[in-house]
Amino acid sequence: MSHALIADLGGTNARFALAAINDYQPKEVRVLPCKDYESFFDAAADYVSQCSVDMAAIDAVVLAIAGPVNQAVIRFSNNDWQFTRAQIEEFFGAGKAVALLNDFDAVGHCLVVLGNDELEQLGEPSTVDPSAPCWVIGAGTGLGVACVVPQAQGPAIVLPGEGGHIDLSTCNAQEDAIVTFLRERHHRVSAERVLSGMGLENIYEALAHQQGLKKRLSAPEIGAALARGDDPIATATLEQFFVFLGRVVGDFVLAVESRGGVYIAGGIVPRYLEQIKQSGFRKAMEDKGRMRDFVAPIPTFVVTSEYPGLMGCAHYATYLVNQA
Repeated sequence: MSHALIADLGGTNARFALAAINDYQPKEVRVLPCKDYESFFDAAADYVSQCSVDMAAIDAVVLAIAGPVNQAVIRFSNNDWQFTRAQIEEFFGAGKAVALLNDFDAVGHCLVVLGNDELEQLGEPSTVDPSAPCWVIGAGTGLGVACVVPQAQGPAIVLPGEGGHIDLSTCNAQEDAIVTFLRERHHRVSAERVLSGMGLENIYEALAHQQGLKKRLSAPEIGAALARGDDPIATATLEQFFVFLGRVVGDFVLAVESRGGVYIAGGIVPRYLEQIKQSGFRKAMEDKGRMRDFVAPIPTFVVTSEYPGLMGCAHYATYLVNQA
């Protein structure tokens, strides 16, 4: 049986797996902390040494990478790994189809193979046009964004970019105060400065500052405080996070009329499904003045699949092998 080796390489963790060609469910998934390995190749060698399929049976290698992939030397946005395509091809051996995708390219490619039970709709139900463009966006170590354009034949065209680094807009006094606080530290405040693990920490610190407190919690500490329910600043932080997410999503919808929907992945939002449903996310998304009626019909979903990036890599690997 023909297989692909697939990996979703983020700023914090590298997720490796195998997938049989024409089967999009990743198998033998291992999540390896990036900090434990000096390079991608050290992590890959560790995985290959323990997987059940011999490399001779691997026909494709598809890597999803947290950073731009159209560079001579591929560097990650949030860790120190780097490599070239030639080094990847040499490491895995000749005769294998190789594809290097942006991490949110991979999420975009997973949409056609996700089951309905792997999507949770936010807001009132609205119609999805499967032939229309859609957005995928997700906050984790950083903020990933990609636009997906379905095709009648072959894989979707995924338009990658670094949309997480767009300028952050504000719409009320509290948001103005948060951005002013962060501007003193960073000068320019991008969306990723508030929509990421670091972003949760930044929002918390800024809200504490408004109360005269000098206090910053790590993202795991904020998560623990939310679980306990004993920290009003943590609760307000998560709410503001969702409002900022709604504002950014609405801006992307204005840029491309995404009647195919907006799909929210990443490591943060799926943990807080009930909270985002009760939050001001949709109101903020639709808060576009005279363009509200343009944005309001666009459906939004949280991707609840555990490994959407790996599923997208598996789908793209199947395309590579079948077209060969």
